[in-house]
Amino acid sequence: MLTPTLSRHVARKAAIVAALTVSCAAAARSQASALEDSVRAVEQARGRALVSADTTALSRMIADEFVEISRLGQLRYKADNMREIASGDLKLTSVHYDSLVVRVYGDVAVLRGIADNNGTYRGFPFTGKIRYMRVFARRDGRWQAVAMQQTSMQ
Repeated sequence: MLTPTLSRHVARKAAIVAALTVSCAAAARSQASALEDSVRAVEQARGRALVSADTTALSRMIADEFVEISRLGQLRYKADNMREIASGDLKLTSVHYDSLVVRVYGDVAVLRGIADNNGTYRGFPFTGKIRYMRVFARRDGRWQAVAMQQTSMQ
């Protein structure tokens, strides 16, 4: 049987362990939230770079091995996107994101959301929403898109 003094000592230790556990869990949630926010920030910067046709900024945000599955089921690569943006064949006039959800798994992040894009492709106007998923890898302290899949929401 524990003495009253020993019981209080054990209770205090248990309270300290419980407080530390809660504090560590809160810190982990805060760190995860910060990482998720950093991926969202890259996605928002990507949208601005698309509208301004800033291929230098886009090139830093997109990995060389990037592959996209378009809404038409075509495979498209980083070089395809950069060439079409640089030449003006693909011109985005507005990019709006909605419902962005990010999950981080170590140095990989998966973002899903809805994009409402307007622009022209080879002179033909387009508009419409897509639901998409983009996969990022963290390299040298920054996130780069490595894959994307999109589906039309018409």
